[in-house]
Amino acid sequence: MSKLTRGLIAIAACIAVIFAAGRKPEHVGDWFQVALPVAGLGCAIAGGDGIRYFGRYLLLEAGIKIPKHTLGDAPINQRPNGGLQGFPSGHTAAATFGATGLAQSCMSQSKLGQGTVLMAAAFTGTSRVEADKHTIWQVLAGALWGWFAQMAALAWFDRAIRRVAGWIGAGLRRAKGLLTGAGVLALAILASAPQKAQAEIDIQVYSGWQSAPHSNVTGTDPTGAGAFDFRAGWEGRSFEAPPHYGIRAVWWRDANWGFDVDFNHTKVYADGETLGAGGTSGGFEVLEFTDGLNALTFGVVHRWPDAWGAITPYVGAGVGVALPHVEVQTAPGAASTFGYQYGGPALSWRAGGVMALDDNWGVFAEYKGTYSVIDVDLDGGGDLQTEIVTNAINFGVQYTFN
Repeated sequence: MSKLTRGLIAIAACIAVIFAAGRKPEHVGDWFQVALPVAGLGCAIAGGDGIRYFGRYLLLEAGIKIPKHTLGDAPINQRPNGGLQGFPSGHTAAATFGATGLAQSCMSQSKLGQGTVLMAAAFTGTSRVEADKHTIWQVLAGALWGWFAQMAALAWFDRAIRRVAGWIGAGLRRAKGLLTGAGVLALAILASAPQKAQAEIDIQVYSGWQSAPHSNVTGTDPTGAGAFDFRAGWEGRSFEAPPHYGIRAVWWRDANWGFDVDFNHTKVYADGETLGAGGTSGGFEVLEFTDGLNALTFGVVHRWPDAWGAITPYVGAGVGVALPHVEVQTAPGAASTFGYQYGGPALSWRAGGVMALDDNWGVFAEYKGTYSVIDVDLDGGGDLQTEIVTNAINFGVQYTFN
């Protein structure tokens, strides 16, 4: 993991400490049980291990929810405050899962970083006991389950998750027209839906650090490489012109739910290990989507107003289209493709928090991921297909029309 990545994570940790200062331990624990697994997912995606991480997280959730709902009023499932569904502690399990993942990936070369994230997970568990939400045994069970879900040798499970992900990816490529139509339909519904007299609208502009894990590239170019099938490494180069950026509009239907339209200009360059005669591509001269791997998505967003004091956390997801600027030359002297094309369907997801500065202005930070299907034509009669996941840590400014 690069120094830049570790530095950004350190900055995020500092921001978390600043936000947490002076707050109740329970509220800090609430923040950590979201922030640690989300940060772990970002690191896993950056390292090309996002599918495994997501599959293990589904396993984690199953191991939390099943005993909570099957143990009923058994003593081990009773909370100190009199409630039920206390075994195991889900907050502690999620925080431990995320911290363990971070310690094994982004923080693997930093003892200080490992200690910091593990102490954050321990703090989360302690806060649940202090708030009378869980017993010490429920917290210990959550910590053990979070560690097991991340670290257990479950090669068969990981293979099954990757196989399912492959089926889903193949299905998305076959259904790209249907998904595009769904995005257009979502926009039409959004535009025609009756608006409240004083609907709240947020305009958000953001930028930040964006990267992408490896992906398979296939296709054919009769003017150059012929048939090709290789694994490409990608670089984001977020701050080189044109930089990574996005603009988003959110229509809030009530205090918690809203719809959004999001245009995100991400970009990827094939790295040095991919290009050239000695690279995995076998001789590609150019392979990049840098005037954008653009995604236009329409989605739903949910927020929890002032859940963390001055900070309002939110999550969102959307579906839409990928509109890449294709720059490809498969061999010296081959036809050069340069221009915007329709790539295929795109999915997006994000989680973050907004801090209001006054009635209109605010600032926010978020993790945002996109999945883009790229199925494009090459000049000279060829074609190219790949599926690219990008992940970004974004910082932005928001203006609210009340």
